[in-house]
Amino acid sequence: MNRYPLSFEESFIRPVLDNGVSKVVKFSFPKGKVLRKHKTTSDILVFVLQGKVRFSADEEVELEAINLLCLDKQVEHSIEALEDSLVVVVMTPSPEAHSLLKP
Repeated sequence: MNRYPLSFEESFIRPVLDNGVSKVVKFSFPKGKVLRKHKTTSDILVFVLQGKVRFSADEEVELEAINLLCLDKQVEHSIEALEDSLVVVVMTPSPEAHSLLKP
């Protein structure tokens, strides 16, 4: 069993773990920080553990602490911190798994 601390810190992006099936990444967003529009090759779960963010994809929503959002792969999205926020993203399958599946 492994334990991973999930607290706000100075480092904006910190990989937490990648077990080949899923990848977990922690984002410590200071208020006003924006993760610009991008796409992923994995489905994602976005957990807001602390604070409040604006998540933009097909629509725009505000997510507060203890909210969860699910997004399919290849959907362009962005995140803006409306408050200091701690966000955990789970990517499934792990992006590493994509390269393993290629011949």
